[in-house]
Amino acid sequence: MILRVRGLTINNGSTAMRIFERENYYNVINGYKDLFLVKDHNGRVISPETYIPNTTIEEIYCLFTFDRELRNLFLKYLLIFENSIKSKIAYRFSEKFKESHAYLFLKNYSSADSNRVRVLNLIAIISNKIKQKSDDRNDNPIKHYLTVHNNVPLWVLVNDLTLGNISNFYQALEDSLKDKIAKDFSLQYKKEYGATYQITKDSIIDVLKIANLIRNLCAHEERLYRFKLFNQTRTRYNSQLLSIPRNLLDGRLFTMLALLKLVLTKKDYKDLIIILEKLFNRYQNKFNIIPFNDILNIMGFDPNWKTYF
Repeated sequence: MILRVRGLTINNGSTAMRIFERENYYNVINGYKDLFLVKDHNGRVISPETYIPNTTIEEIYCLFTFDRELRNLFLKYLLIFENSIKSKIAYRFSEKFKESHAYLFLKNYSSADSNRVRVLNLIAIISNKIKQKSDDRNDNPIKHYLTVHNNVPLWVLVNDLTLGNISNFYQALEDSLKDKIAKDFSLQYKKEYGATYQITKDSIIDVLKIANLIRNLCAHEERLYRFKLFNQTRTRYNSQLLSIPRNLLDGRLFTMLALLKLVLTKKDYKDLIIILEKLFNRYQNKFNIIPFNDILNIMGFDPNWKTYF
């Protein structure tokens, strides 16, 4: 086996076979081998690829399962946020614009030139979604409301919009509506944490952008522990809100964890932290070749990460 030639220790061939019977070989090995490969003095993987001595297939698989549990955990709480932001947008938009299908009218969005393409694309996506659902042979809420009421309320429509759609919807709104929705989150945050800073529309946009990327990553079972934004969020405002040093909000997974504090209830956020800490503790001693703290560092978690929450 080529893995043995490259220095990977396979103590039990049957165990390895059982792993690859359950999981895709490419997803396990090609997805998670990086940490276990020998690097040169510049940090580049040497050629041909060679595993660090005593690396086992079980340890690579351990990183794979850790990442899977990490994805499942973050996805759960991202869905809670998704439901919350959808509800707030639907309520505030419908409160201001009461005509049928108000979300299809250009005049109900930001008139800024920089937002024009976003608004037009959003209206096209919503129109196509409604048409698709109305043509569906099976019953669905959108088809029901069109047939019975000749109108699809936004609070019904948002259930069929992706988080990416919702992110664009929020960014397409007039600033006054963005501010009102941000204030809804801010009132909850101030009440539960006694915060003195206001959650701004920019902070909500930051949460939506990174949440959408990570939600898609989780849904497609891609690597989460190595997540890193190419374009960093605006750390100045978020650092003040969260009382977290700006250098720690650098676009890695810790940044997503920190930003979720702004948009989840205190109870949900506390539950997330507790479960995450238990996950870390469970895997702490399962790695031999790669110290678990190195994995935490890759995710942006410093040794004192819990003190910030």
